Amino acid sequence: MNRKYAYAILALTFFCLILIFSFFIGNRAQQPIPKKVQVDPPPFLTYISGTGIVEPASGNVVIDSPLNRIVEKINVAVNDRVKKGDILFQLYNEDLKANLKIKQKKYAESVSNLQKLAALPQEQDLTIAEETLNKAEATFNQAKIEYCLAIKRARTLEEKWIQFYKYQQAKADFLVAQAQFEKVESGTWQPELKIAEDQVEQAKADLNATLIQIEQTYVKSPFNGTILQIKIHEGETLDQNKIPLILGNIDVLYLRVSIDQFNESKFHSDSAAVAFKHGDTSTEFPLKFIHMEPTMVPKKYLTNELHEKVDTETFEILYRIEKSDCHLFIGQQMDVYIYNK
Repeated sequence: MNRKYAYAILALTFFCLILIFSFFIGNRAQQPIPKKVQVDPPPFLTYISGTGIVEPASGNVVIDSPLNRIVEKINVAVNDRVKKGDILFQLYNEDLKANLKIKQKKYAESVSNLQKLAALPQEQDLTIAEETLNKAEATFNQAKIEYCLAIKRARTLEEKWIQFYKYQQAKADFLVAQAQFEKVESGTWQPELKIAEDQVEQAKADLNATLIQIEQTYVKSPFNGTILQIKIHEGETLDQNKIPLILGNIDVLYLRVSIDQFNESKFHSDSAAVAFKHGDTSTEFPLKFIHMEPTMVPKKYLTNELHEKVDTETFEILYRIEKSDCHLFIGQQMDVYIYNK
């Protein structure tokens, strides 16, 4: 009996071992064979590498206004193409328009006053002054004659003094009338005319200042381009610390490439250069040299190469991307290779 149990236990153990072995063999057969990762070689045997950031040919132009006012209307949307002079957004300006009417009225009044002074003497004023002078002269002559007769015929000293007083009064009236005629005849006094001219200039300057402020409430595009970003909303007050809108010309794209300063001596502007999307070597983008920036800047982006130095300065080179319809985003990072002769 014990032998039968022993054989049964051995048979069961052997069967379990076969099952376990079959399980491991089956799983091993099902595991996929790892594929070898193929890394595309660089486009040049000898090269210097860098990191490029895509930017518009015009640069990212911040569109702002010097006025801290409420945004009344936004006339564009992101990706809209605009022409030079198109209104991008408008600020509240009703108070400025009301003030403009006051300034226009004040300017018109100052101009009218200047024209009035410049037109002097008026014909009627000159006629009145001339007739007044003639009348005063006649009265003066008559008083002179009566005074002369009184000296010869007056019986008392009192009569002589009365005629003398009339003579002096007539003479004074004549001299006043003569001075008044000369004043009217000469026209406006030059210092007074100069004051009127200054008042016109001041009123005109105030008017132009208001017109400029109103014009500044219509924020216009400085060139043909595309709306890249809009960070304002209708109804909010324009914040001087916030970028309202970014405009750029993306018909031509530039690539700003950062190269370690240690490679400066290896760089040549006429060397061939190509770029790839970061981590994607399927599409090559030829580059054309534009210029090299004369200022070193701290390193911002890494190329992930083994021997790359992190704590270093870089110099920047501007290239034009020669590939059309490249479907790149502004600010996109690219891997750049420049042939090292």
